[in-house]
Amino acid sequence: MTILFLLALGLMGFVMKLVALLVSWRDRQPDWAFVLSPVVSPSTLRRARPSDRVALLARRAGLMVVASALFYAAYWALVRGFNLRGVVLSYLAIPIMQILGETGVSLLSLLWSPSGIVLPPLLHQPVFARGIGDFWGNRWNLWFRDWFRFAIFDRWRDRPGLALWTTFAVSGVMHEWVINLMLYFVTGRVLFGTMMLYFLLQAAGVQAEHRFLKGQPRAKIAAAWLVVFVPSPLVINEGLLRALCLWPG
Repeated sequence: MTILFLLALGLMGFVMKLVALLVSWRDRQPDWAFVLSPVVSPSTLRRARPSDRVALLARRAGLMVVASALFYAAYWALVRGFNLRGVVLSYLAIPIMQILGETGVSLLSLLWSPSGIVLPPLLHQPVFARGIGDFWGNRWNLWFRDWFRFAIFDRWRDRPGLALWTTFAVSGVMHEWVINLMLYFVTGRVLFGTMMLYFLLQAAGVQAEHRFLKGQPRAKIAAAWLVVFVPSPLVINEGLLRALCLWPG
């Protein structure tokens, strides 16, 4: 499952990068550094900062690898010690997803260090999100956020509602492809639709937040936990847990 997941993820990344390149060339703004970079949007590369401190990058990457190993050890100690099953696994896996994302970016930054730049972070303190829109727009998976803004939102500035729903629908399709379809190939389990349901719920949440919760910071924080965190087992399902080697049995 992990190998299929990585292959599907790699193919999806290739398609995303191709789309970004086509958009750049259509706008007559080709960024040749982006062509060779490991990111999927030129705007992500523009957020990178110059650095020649390879030793620091190597130290950070090493620490992140150790942290990932410790998180995995703690996860399996809890799962096996308390015989945990069901949605509890989904919630328990959230910290590991975050640490794995940052570990991957740290390793890519180290590999990309000969270019003289440090790639921007993937996450920005998602637990402190001040709302649903803040979570998805400023804190979670910022590399994909950049791509969606570059490929969709910047094209449809005059139709933000359509851009919002299209973005989350496309994200749902991506997750169905990378996770639920791979799970079906490996196990025959049919979970199609769960990813799409989750991301359409996020679109509805962002729209409702903009319409009904303006000027209500506490309500927006509560809404973020209710809409983003509570239904997360829809997206952190058996397929993703298997792909990340977090599925018992």
